[in-house]
This record gives sequence, C-alpha cells and structure tokens, in this order.
Amino acid sequence: MKRVVVAALAVVLFVGSAGLTPPPTATADWLARFAQPTPKARLDHLTAMLDYLGLKHEVRPFTFKPEAGEGHNVIITIGEGDQDILLTAHYDAKRLADGTLVDGVIDNAASVVALARAAMLLRGGLENHRLRIIFFDQEELGLLGAKAYATSEDGKRVAAVFNFDINAYGDTPFYALAVEPKNAFLNDVVEAGCKAANQRCRPFEVYPPSDHQAFWLRFAPATSFSHLPKDEVDELEAFLIESRKASLSQLPPPRILSLIHTPGDRMVAVEPATVDRTTRLAVAVARAADARR
Repeated sequence: MKRVVVAALAVVLFVGSAGLTPPPTATADWLARFAQPTPKARLDHLTAMLDYLGLKHEVRPFTFKPEAGEGHNVIITIGEGDQDILLTAHYDAKRLADGTLVDGVIDNAASVVALARAAMLLRGGLENHRLRIIFFDQEELGLLGAKAYATSEDGKRVAAVFNFDINAYGDTPFYALAVEPKNAFLNDVVEAGCKAANQRCRPFEVYPPSDHQAFWLRFAPATSFSHLPKDEVDELEAFLIESRKASLSQLPPPRILSLIHTPGDRMVAVEPATVDRTTRLAVAVARAADARR
C-alpha cells in the first residue's frame, strides 16, 4: 500500500496542478541521473524512471549493425488503431575518443524527459490512432535504433513520426520541413500543433541529421523538433545553409555545436521551462496528427 501511495503522489507531483509542469527539482533530478558511465546504466535509469511513473513499456533489443553491438529501444504503447503516431527521442549519449560518455542531457535526455511527461498526459490514448512513444538507442552511432524500428514490421504501421532532439534550453522551436510533396500534409499538422501549443515554430530545410531521417528512408512522414534561443536558431540556420554551399562554412558555429558531443553537454545549460514547452508541443502535434486521420 505504501508503494502505491508513493507512486500516486509521484504522478501528482510530476503532472502538476495545471497538468503540465512538474517541480523544477524533479525535472532536474531525472535529467541529471541520465549522466551515467555506460549505455546500460542510461537504459537502467530510463526504465526505472518509467516504472516509477507507472508507464508500461517494452525494452526491445536490436542489432542493426553487428559492429555496433546490441542496442535497446524502449517503447510505450497507448491505445489501439490500424496505424501509429510516434513521438520519439533518442536516449543514448555520444562516446568521446577516450571512451567516456558525455552526460548527454542536452543531447538528448531533456527530450526524453519531455516525452515521458507527454506519455502521462496522453495515457488516455488518441481517437483514431495507436500512439507509441519510443526512446531510441544508438542514434549517435548512425540512427541505428530508429532504422531498426523503421525497417521492422511495426514500421509499416507508421502514419506520422514526431522526433525530438535537443530541447534543453531556449524558447524558439524549429522543425525539419517536409519537402516530399506526398508528405507536405505534415507541415500543416505541425502548424496546427504549434498553434495549439501557443508556439511559433520555424521550418528548417537544412535541419541537422536525426532519427526522423530513418523514416524518410522508408518513405514515412516524419519530422524532428528542437528548441534554442531565437538568436541561436538564426545562427544555426545560417551556418547550416552556408555549410551546404561549401565544404567548410566561413561562419562561426553557434553555441549549441560547441556543447553537444563534448564534455560541455551538462546540466548547467538546461532550462526546465524548455522541457515544459517541449512536452506541450509533443502532446499538441500528436493530437493534431490524430485529427487528420
């Protein structure tokens, strides 16, 4: 009985009186604990967090590239339907040349915590689709967890994918623009979801590589979302456009590129308010996609 009461209290504290905002200390604690020395320890923390929050999940092993070894995707399934809407984020961290893992809270534990919160808010399910919240492994090794899922039988059920990568600080969301004509509807869905979340989302034709591209390779509608401060979004877009034109951009890299994949990917940069915004956005785009049938 004591464990039930504690778990129920945790849910109340996590969701908050407005249904969206957990105590900053809770967000910070969950995020900080992703800083682990091994991939297995990161996985163990993720599954322990989901267990604590009462979110049923499946740990699905895969081996997409033998030299990368076995990875583990973590899947939450909510509701039923002939097709799936996916909310996704990778939970693995970059391994440095000396073999150590970076803390990986910016890239990408902040997105993971945001989607765990979204899972709680959406636990009643969608009206027209099955919902899956998936935490991918081995993104840093070449989108391997996403590729394993996209090429599985479940990949054939995908109606739309909303991936979240780098959502730790800043108040300006931006997303990967769907450029294939048959997937153009996804841009309308994103616009509707952003409006419902009261956020102005910027489209990027040169969005950096992330797990959504694994689904593009399977011709499935997919996009990714990130948050940064407005000035940094401007700098990143200019840098990526310039990099596409030349082998080496003449523009200085924005701050985010000096943080991710380095020892600088640490809690000091995280803003809990950004995690809040990411949660609201994830819930809104899932519902907007569901409404499109």
